[in-house]
Formats: sequence, C-alpha cells, structure tokens
Amino acid sequence: MAVAFLVLLAAMTFATGSRATGTMANPSKPDPSIEGQPNEASGQDLYNRGFYPEALAEWKRAVDINKDAGAAFRLAEEHFDAKVIERDVETALKYYFYGAQGGDRRAQMDLASMYDKGWGLTQDVQAAAKWYEAAARQGLESSQYNIATMYEDGVGVEADKVKAYMYYQLAIEGGFPRFATEAIDRLAESMTAAEIKEASILARNFKPLTPEESAAEMSTASEAIDVD
Repeated sequence: MAVAFLVLLAAMTFATGSRATGTMANPSKPDPSIEGQPNEASGQDLYNRGFYPEALAEWKRAVDINKDAGAAFRLAEEHFDAKVIERDVETALKYYFYGAQGGDRRAQMDLASMYDKGWGLTQDVQAAAKWYEAAARQGLESSQYNIATMYEDGVGVEADKVKAYMYYQLAIEGGFPRFATEAIDRLAESMTAAEIKEASILARNFKPLTPEESAAEMSTASEAIDVD
C-alpha cells in the first residue's frame, strides 16, 4: 500500500510539473483554461501578468474575431489613459463607439463623458445624455446619477423631475449615494407628493437591460464609426 501511494504521489507530482512547465513554456500566451478566447478575459490575463503588447493584440483579436464589446472597451481605455502605450484619442473613440454599440455599459459611460466634455470630438450634450442613459438603463450607478442631473436641469434632454428622481433613487440604491442623496433631497423640495410616488414606483419596477438588449437598441446610433 505504501509503495502504491508513493507511485501515485509521484505521478501526481509529475503531472502537475508537466502542466506548470507547459504554462511556463509559453508565458506570453493566455491561460488556456479561459473559455471563449480571444476575449476580454484572456487579454486581461496577459495584462495582469505584464504582457501589455500581447494583451492589446489579444483584445484586438477578440474584437475582430468575436466582436467582443468588453475587449473593445479595454482597447479604448488603454489608448485614452496612456498607461502602457501613447495616447491616441481617435483610436480610443473608435473602440468606445464599438464597445458602446455592442452593449458594454462601461464603454457607454465613457463615450458619454467624451461627448459631455468634448474630448476628441465636438461637445454634444444630447449625445452625452443618450449614452449616459444607455449605461443607466443597464444599471450603472454613476451613469444613473449623471443622467439624473441632466433630467433635473434639462440639459441634453427635456427636463423631467420624475425621471430625475427615479435615477437618483436607483443610483443611491445601487451604491452611489454620496452626491445622489443630497441631489434627491434638493429635488424633492420642488416636487409634489404624487410625482415622488410615481418616481418611486418607477424605481421599484426598474429592470436593467442586458448587454444584448442594450446593443440591440444602440447599434444603429447615427454617429457610428467603424473600427479599422
């Protein structure tokens, strides 16, 4: 029995060592256990291990082969933030558009910010509001707060206190209370009890869109830019 146990232990050690050797033989390749690659996750695996050019190439392949909206967002982020490559706002915008139209709520939020601030394109508060709300409808709390302020002030959208209150409430419930709590208290002072009740019902019945549902709504956006 002891001999059999030692033989089994040796076999397990050899198998483990073989796998480790195989992984180390290709350290710049994604973890083979990641499903669906090339995708955002396989690129992130490379990025986390410091293989930045390989990560960018993996995300590019994920966009080209699998139309991965999350990978597009990561490419946009890297080209804009300039952490590991030089800043290229034009390329960042192309990938923000791709990711946003593909239903990635992070890309939708950041594209809205680009429009809101006029970074790399003409400032357009209506386009900003559209993309903020796209991300908000997927449940992104920061975007819910941003679109709430726009509905409250009538910037980029027609003023609507009920929608503003609803989005402020959703932002608070979703974990973004710092500014939304003060804003909703201020807004409530100018609303009727009936309006607050309506907004609260809308918030209670809110169901976030899935990325696929959002993509179906936003993929025909008129300002689309194709990714080369």
